[in-house]
Amino acid sequence: MLRLSRHSGTVSSRGVWHQWLYRFIKRFYFERVTLIHPERLPGTGPVLYLGLHRNGAVDGYVYDQVLRHPVFMISTQLRKNWFARLFFDGIAVNRTKDEGDRALNDAALRQCLEHLRAGGGLFVFPEGTSSLGPRHLPFKNGAVWLLLEYLEGGNRPPLQVVPVGIHYECPWAFRSKVEVVAGLPVSTGLPPDASRIERLKTMKRRAQAALEAVGINVPSDECQELIQRFAYGATLGTGRSYFQSLKTMEQAVPERILEGWRGLEQESRGATLWFHQGVPLFPTGPVVLYLAALLVVCPIVFAAIAFNLPAYAAGWHAGKKFPDGRNVVSLWKILVGIPALALWAGAVVITLLLLGKLLWLAAYVAVTCAGVKLYYRFKKLAVAVHNALRRPGLRKPALAFHQTVLQSLPDETD
Repeated sequence: MLRLSRHSGTVSSRGVWHQWLYRFIKRFYFERVTLIHPERLPGTGPVLYLGLHRNGAVDGYVYDQVLRHPVFMISTQLRKNWFARLFFDGIAVNRTKDEGDRALNDAALRQCLEHLRAGGGLFVFPEGTSSLGPRHLPFKNGAVWLLLEYLEGGNRPPLQVVPVGIHYECPWAFRSKVEVVAGLPVSTGLPPDASRIERLKTMKRRAQAALEAVGINVPSDECQELIQRFAYGATLGTGRSYFQSLKTMEQAVPERILEGWRGLEQESRGATLWFHQGVPLFPTGPVVLYLAALLVVCPIVFAAIAFNLPAYAAGWHAGKKFPDGRNVVSLWKILVGIPALALWAGAVVITLLLLGKLLWLAAYVAVTCAGVKLYYRFKKLAVAVHNALRRPGLRKPALAFHQTVLQSLPDETD
């Protein structure tokens, strides 16, 4: 829900600021961002991206970095004050639930059309708002009306319509892994004798089908939680895609996996286990090696937190205090934590430079960067080692269940 201020191939000074900010957020806040099917993205020409909306405005930070920095249609709520404008940019429109003059939307839509006709990329969230629920929210008509307006205009280059989905291992967690999925282009060919309403319905059906192909839609929250747990387990120690594993289980979870999970739950009943992404991790190799790795990684991560404790505490507190739903936890961590880190790190660097403590400065930078890089690995090691030491008897059945998951899912190359 944001983007660089770039129009007709030029980037404004504000656009440069946002480009650097989003790149920093992507590298700092996320462990890894992967684009699935990059070959489906157009190289040139106007493109309308239709994206699923999961994790609040954070989705936009990720989409921006993998989709050639398209212009985003955003809510006017994200442009209300100077602080919000530091983090969000795009063509602002008033949604039904927003305050403001909705008559200004006509001008915003004209700006969107002009941007497309100039050969630019435009990103629209057809759901209008985000949700981490088990299926997409109802799609609004605005994106389709915009598409029809473009198709009915004269002297225009061919428009490519690309659906994209986004999937987080843990949407509210610092250093989560993320996968963005590019779908097959949506056909824009329409019968010449169709009425405008018929054209709208046809394009909306196509867009919905295309978006459902890059998303996950299951019957309930419980089902969603279950397949997310199994999909994460399938990625452990493998090169499997989290999204592809989810998609495989969208219609039904293989019975072998369900039986194996029930058996593991039965054996672990009453055990004090730690979980990572809903999975009780255990070492796949010698426990002593995992313990040694944890003893190496732990001091670095804790030192990085200690060196930046005010910023870490500010982000943690914001994630607990301000969100009204899990889909905006990461957003609040970023909105508060990133400025706090910038102020704190700037103060530390300036102080150490003035004191001539160059070795301390180098140590601060090195430990901070290493701590961020190792944070995700540290959490997994801590969970695996704790479980192995507390309940060593569960290690074998847990690893056997992992193999059951891998053997029950089709090979991704098939």
